[in-house]
Amino acid sequence: MNANKKGSMKFLDLDATGWRTPGDFYDALCRAIGAPEGHGAGGDAFNDSMVWGGMNSVEPPYTVRISGTAKLPADVKAAIAEVIQSIKDGRRDHIARKASDVDVSIELLP
Repeated sequence: MNANKKGSMKFLDLDATGWRTPGDFYDALCRAIGAPEGHGAGGDAFNDSMVWGGMNSVEPPYTVRISGTAKLPADVKAAIAEVIQSIKDGRRDHIARKASDVDVSIELLP
């Protein structure tokens, strides 16, 4: 993981080329955001910690950028897509409930 700064936005760069299971993705994402021991897996868990916050050592604003996804197994790609969608849904929910956005996202790099 590389954490680079451009202004106040942090970029957390992950290389997916060695991931074989959804657990590999979840573990890498947990390390990147500084999740606490026992952090859950799946979209709801990452929505809770990344959007609603207060538990990870890395706080918004940040973008997780994932490279090396072209040859990932289908279940790993599905896990990534689920977390990305959950973050998007969580941000919309945060705006509706709190009238403010949380600048966190996950991008797939070519």
